[in-house]
Amino acid sequence: MNCPVCGAAVQAGETVCHICGAPLTSSGLVALPAGTALMGGQYVLNRVLGQGGFGITYAGQDTRLGLKVAIKELFLDGSSRRGKAVVAPSNISIAEYQATKTGFLDEAKILASFNDPGIVKVMNYFEENSTAYLVMEFLEGSTLGGLIEKRGPMPPDVVLEVARSVARTLELIHQRGLLHRDIKPDNIFFNQTGRIVLIDFGSVRSFVTGKTQSHTRLVTPGYAPLEQYGNSGRFGPYTDIYALGATLLHALTGHMPPPATDLMLGTPLPPMPDSTLPGLRRAVTQAMALRVEDRPQSAQALLAILVTPTSKSAVPVPTPSTPPAPVPRQAAPSSPAPRPSVPPSPPPRAAAPRPGPVPVQPPRGAPKPTPRVVPPAPAAAPSKPAPTPLPVPPSATPKPPPGPAQPPVSTPSAAPPSPSLPAGKTRAPVSRTIVIVWSSLLGAGVAATSLPEYLATPVQTSQFALAAVIGAGVGALAGALLWFALPLALPAAAAAAAYFYTQAEGYHWPTVVSASVAAASLSILLLILIRRI
Repeated sequence: MNCPVCGAAVQAGETVCHICGAPLTSSGLVALPAGTALMGGQYVLNRVLGQGGFGITYAGQDTRLGLKVAIKELFLDGSSRRGKAVVAPSNISIAEYQATKTGFLDEAKILASFNDPGIVKVMNYFEENSTAYLVMEFLEGSTLGGLIEKRGPMPPDVVLEVARSVARTLELIHQRGLLHRDIKPDNIFFNQTGRIVLIDFGSVRSFVTGKTQSHTRLVTPGYAPLEQYGNSGRFGPYTDIYALGATLLHALTGHMPPPATDLMLGTPLPPMPDSTLPGLRRAVTQAMALRVEDRPQSAQALLAILVTPTSKSAVPVPTPSTPPAPVPRQAAPSSPAPRPSVPPSPPPRAAAPRPGPVPVQPPRGAPKPTPRVVPPAPAAAPSKPAPTPLPVPPSATPKPPPGPAQPPVSTPSAAPPSPSLPAGKTRAPVSRTIVIVWSSLLGAGVAATSLPEYLATPVQTSQFALAAVIGAGVGALAGALLWFALPLALPAAAAAAAYFYTQAEGYHWPTVVSASVAAASLSILLLILIRRI
């Protein structure tokens, strides 16, 4: 329902508008009573689903087909009733009201021709009670507005999916020369099957791009662009795109955006969360531009902004820091291991005076650097035994005097750490031992205590012992099977539990899938920790 003065959305039962303070009387919220029959009894009204600036939506029944339907009645703000008949508002002429009614029916015919899952299906349209009616499919689920009110800000990935779905739907509508004119969270419906459906086409009007046109003024503060605040203006796809941008901002922040008139006076938009995807952030910012020329001019242009790649393509930049090192390495291909080859990399031919050249220079420059870096006594030795340091990297650190026999002994001692890792993994984890021992004890206890039930004669001590041994063996086998089955059983059980819980809470399918994947991942991490103990 909307305030008849400022057009702000109001809740049923409110007596004063929370935006402008205007009193809300029942005269502005007149609806047909339950049980009212339309079209000669083919449709029967049950209850009011909602009321907007252009009409009242009822839940009804198609008595011929036996289907639940939604029926939209053209009921402009300021209208009243005389019996069942609708009396046009006093601020428009009879001719203007008749033109509005004719346009409502003409565009209903066009909507009925759509066969797209993103558009509510129109089943019938007719004229009765001095107004027009639109019969649509009845959707089970919740509106985006209801979800925001219940859960607060929506996850950015869900908002991105809403943006893509509604933008594709708007592209189809705009190709027919129509504008929705009332896009807001309450008009985007999440069906129980996962469909995202654009509803409430009672405000649809035709447009001609670039021309100034006269439309009945329809303003939903926070979502309507500046051009909708007047009776005539330049209407086009960008009109709906502004409203979609405001809807997406509301979904991201959980707060309704300021009206366009407040933005014009300098009121800032609420900041989007840091987790908002770059393409979605740019799309919302550009869609809510006050000037028509600054917005995306079509739904296709908005989709192009949404799918633009992120700025993470600059990640490969750090890789050039590693190539310079391997280039000099190719001068000494005899050292295949990457780590030992790092010290020889600086001394290609010209870097002889530096500390590490002695083991790498035997090819040509050995006679020159040796007298400078190495003491005169061992200077003659490196010229001949130089081939030995190349295959054995540790010879660069120990000098010949300290006793070359001990460094080789230390090098084999460095080798055992690598085999020690697999040796540690082959040892049974304590947690597995605990599970098997616990299962054995449980099996022994169950077998020993259950034995008297199956024997008519008094049980001997030896029989108790035999039963306990058999039970312990069965328990140990069951414990081992349980241990090895955990990697499959635990993630599956965790994912299933998260799935059924989120389904029962009424969350949308992206949240259900995310929760299931997160539960399975956490169970795997927990399993890794358990198996390492």
